[in-house]
Amino acid sequence: MRRLTAGLAARRRHRAISDQLHLMASELAAHVRAGRTLAQALPDVAADLPEPIRSAVRTADAAVRLGAAPSEALASIGGDGGDILAVAVGAQLRAGGDLAALLDGLAEALVEREAQRRTAAMLTAQARATARMVSAMPLVAVGALALIDRAAFAALVGSSVGLAALAVSAGLTGFGLAVVRRLAAVAG
Repeated sequence: MRRLTAGLAARRRHRAISDQLHLMASELAAHVRAGRTLAQALPDVAADLPEPIRSAVRTADAAVRLGAAPSEALASIGGDGGDILAVAVGAQLRAGGDLAALLDGLAEALVEREAQRRTAAMLTAQARATARMVSAMPLVAVGALALIDRAAFAALVGSSVGLAALAVSAGLTGFGLAVVRRLAAVAG
């Protein structure tokens, strides 16, 4: 149970950081535009950001202070798009160019990506809700059978044919739920 709650917390943190990456990119762009280096901007940017990305940027700042390349430190921030940010900054630092414009463009792209993810989630919400309801129906039916007609329920779970039918039903329900989740994964 502890591992399950830790996994859920990690996914929530990942999603929250993903939702806040555009803020970080915009803040970094503003600081770079003001004439600061990326290494100089990181501590002040961290102070201006909400949690949980604040902690992630502070960790990246600490890595830069210990000698890590800014692109490597930014890769540690995580979230959907964090790797893109790290690669873009690394390429810009090697090749040169306008880092502020790159960060502004990346912030806009991250906002657009998040809008598309939310649109996809909205468009697949009905399919996901239907999948949950349909997958719960066999369990509810078996429970109702146990309450309404105990003799029929006993015959169902007392025979090998009944147990096989329950197993096939559970397998097909699980398969159908997996297919719907896979189809709706675009919104994830």
